[in-house]
Amino acid sequence: MQKLGFWLPIVILLGVAGIFWSAREVMPLEVVRVLMTVSLGVAGVLLLRRRGVTATLGIVFIIGALWVSQPGVVAGRGEVNMLPASKSAIQQAVEEGKPVILVFTADWCPFCRRLERETFTDGEVARLAKQFAVFRVDMTSSNLPPETAELAKQYGAEGLPTVAFLNGQGEWLKSLTLVGYEPPREFAQRLRRVLQP
Repeated sequence: MQKLGFWLPIVILLGVAGIFWSAREVMPLEVVRVLMTVSLGVAGVLLLRRRGVTATLGIVFIIGALWVSQPGVVAGRGEVNMLPASKSAIQQAVEEGKPVILVFTADWCPFCRRLERETFTDGEVARLAKQFAVFRVDMTSSNLPPETAELAKQYGAEGLPTVAFLNGQGEWLKSLTLVGYEPPREFAQRLRRVLQP
């Protein structure tokens, strides 16, 4: 009975961590990450009170808690589906009441590639981006098509990458415009601010 009393809280903590892992698609990932880290860490500390294999298991749980606490681990990988930008496609998204992301990018731009490779493949960013209409505005050519040049001027895309956001009413959220690279965690927070009513 004493052994059961020792293991019961550990089993409960591991069960809680498992529940949060399963719920990561429907809960804010920051909350999941913190609660999983705490659950695994506390279970590890409890196991350290014993010796031998049990203490070793405690160290493994503490290392697991540190690993889970890292950004991107809980989120996993994802993909942001970007459509080619056109004024009519943007207008259609606005008419449907969808918020819009305009990604001004170019093939020759290293920070653009980094944003697409690191930030737009983050699981949390990809999950949040599903609530938006996401458009890629290709600025690669030195001779831009008139519509592309007009979009760049309209949304202040003077440096690359530039990411502009429109709310569900089609209003440009100028204060949230991003110029340059931003890591996934910060970009996800920016997306949440756009989605706030």
